[in-house]
Amino acid sequence: MKKSLLWVVVLVMSISIVAAFSLYGCKAEEAAVEEVEEEAAVEEEVAVEEEVVEEAKTVKMVYSGYAPWKEWLETAIVEFETLYPNVTVVLEEVLGTGDEYTVKTTLLLQSDETIDVLIVDSFLLGGFVGAGYLAPIPTDEWPEYDQQFSGKVKEGATIDGNVYAVSFSTDTRGLYYNTTVFENAGIATSWAPKSWAELMAMIEQLHDADVPYPIWMNASKAHGEGTTMQTFEMFLTGTEDWIFEDGKWVVKAPGIVDTLEFIQDLYEMEIYDSTELAVMMEANAWQTIDPLMIDSVEVGVLLDGNWKGAAFADYTDVIKVTPMPNQAGDGFASMSGGWTITIPALSQQKDLAMDLIKVVANKENLVNCSNLSGDMSPRADVANDSRYIEANLFRYEMSAYTEFTQFRPGHELYPSVSAEIQAAVESVLIGQMTAVEAADEYAKNVKAIVGDGNWVEK
Repeated sequence: MKKSLLWVVVLVMSISIVAAFSLYGCKAEEAAVEEVEEEAAVEEEVAVEEEVVEEAKTVKMVYSGYAPWKEWLETAIVEFETLYPNVTVVLEEVLGTGDEYTVKTTLLLQSDETIDVLIVDSFLLGGFVGAGYLAPIPTDEWPEYDQQFSGKVKEGATIDGNVYAVSFSTDTRGLYYNTTVFENAGIATSWAPKSWAELMAMIEQLHDADVPYPIWMNASKAHGEGTTMQTFEMFLTGTEDWIFEDGKWVVKAPGIVDTLEFIQDLYEMEIYDSTELAVMMEANAWQTIDPLMIDSVEVGVLLDGNWKGAAFADYTDVIKVTPMPNQAGDGFASMSGGWTITIPALSQQKDLAMDLIKVVANKENLVNCSNLSGDMSPRADVANDSRYIEANLFRYEMSAYTEFTQFRPGHELYPSVSAEIQAAVESVLIGQMTAVEAADEYAKNVKAIVGDGNWVEK
């Protein structure tokens, strides 16, 4: 009995010792696991912090400093930085006239790797793409592009099958006129010329009524592309000819001479004195014309784009708009272009650049852009938005001009040809050359620019 009791005591003590060691082992193991987990958590937290630091990036966007665009872009950037809290967008202005902006940004595109998004005039796309300055834009990753952006605009941004720009504005052009000036000159305020002859007759009548500027238009090299597109091409596209046909540059054609002869007629009529001409041909005349058109009786007609309607929006009782007639009275003419958002080829952050473009060019931001600038929107959902329609009557009326509009050649040599057009227009308006002389000079210079086999005469 004593031996049995002793055995039981020993057994109980043994079990207790084993249990104690087992419990200790479990606690030790648990402690070790907890320690490992704590270390892993610390390492993960450090890794996350390091990842956040690595993802903190800066994206640079460059534009011209145009005030309405500044407000639009700053608003869009706030939205983007909210969506991408680790990304800071630097908005940089390149100030100057249209031509100066072109020259400066061209130089930047050649060597500056810090620019990720760049605002570019659509007429420069062909040249920039040809020089290798722009990267293709992956619009296939953005369903809104195909769904909302107009086909004509997309065609202008597509070169050799690749999209190189996203349009945020398009435009048309027409004839604004001041009804008070017309009434004083005895011209019906329902004026709507059907031919160049009717347009010239109105100019003569305003001139006879001593209106300082019967017609105000871009007409100097200082006005750059404005002279080419808003004046020369607006007339030329209303003839039977164009500057680029069947893959070749048209260097001589009746329409080219007729366009320059219309301008020569203005010079020979002496509708501008030297001071008036200097004011109209000055580089920043686009700023001068708005108050003159609104507050004075000095300007009868303004040949310009729909964006001017933003300045005239509160004066629809005085200022009206009508389409530019074709030469022979067989329809109407307009020109369209616009501004685009691009990704430079040298950008080191093309994915983020595309993300920024998607935000900047979304519906809400382009409603804001269009209503601030007066530009037409290339997005269908914007054009159908009541805020867009009600904001600018002129833009609404001139949207119909897209039915007969013309676009500039998407060719890399176009900017060089455009410079020759500007020189021709200026030389005729100031009396330095006749229309025929200027047309001959234009033909000679364009032949040299485009090379043999790339031009035709008609």
